[in-house]
Amino acid sequence: MPRRRDLLLGGPLLLAAGAALALKPRRRMSLLGDARLDDLIPQRFAGWEVTPSNALILPKPREGSLADILYDQQLSRLYTGEGRLPVMLVIAYGSTQSDLLQLHRPETCYRAVGFEIVGSRRLDARIGGAVVPMRQLTAVASDRIEPILYWTRLGDRLPTSGREQRLVKLRTEMEGYIGDGVLVRLSTVAEPSPEVFAALETFARELLLAVSPEARVALVGRPTAAAIARTPAAIARTPAAAAA
Repeated sequence: MPRRRDLLLGGPLLLAAGAALALKPRRRMSLLGDARLDDLIPQRFAGWEVTPSNALILPKPREGSLADILYDQQLSRLYTGEGRLPVMLVIAYGSTQSDLLQLHRPETCYRAVGFEIVGSRRLDARIGGAVVPMRQLTAVASDRIEPILYWTRLGDRLPTSGREQRLVKLRTEMEGYIGDGVLVRLSTVAEPSPEVFAALETFARELLLAVSPEARVALVGRPTAAAIARTPAAIARTPAAAAA
């Protein structure tokens, strides 16, 4: 027969185990589904067009490497347009954001290949009725300077720092699901200035207005995508509006 002392000691442990089991995520959220990034992101839009390039800073997805484990899909393209700065677009998608598998933010990726991050600030980009929280960085190497604008999505949320990303992951787990995640990174090679960052922000805005509703949800989550979709420019680009 259990002794009173055993019951006093074991009771809290049983309660803790029960709470941990109750909080264990039992659902997965996949906003990309079976779609392919190559199919969702247009090669031409708003005067931009893809140009072949091998100048992008990328996590190398060698078989068995960390990048290969973290990301189910990666897309990298260089977009150019008449009279515009060239913009390098990188999108990395991970179907599972857990303690072991989390998107690596550009601060980590650039430092790993020898860059120093010399500037970092949050930007709340207004796109119609939506506000998309992003982060501006400046990455510097001996022979190259890259102004960077990026955002991350985890589930339906858009964390702007590593700390916030960890808190969002914990929150989704407490809500009973594991979300997928995406990193969208824009950069160019130029001296950083307000005008350069404004050009990257314009590209981000035009991209999110140009993509399909399915792609928009995958890039920024459902609430933000719905707010963007209510803007006249986005409505004009939907298939239904085009058919009308």
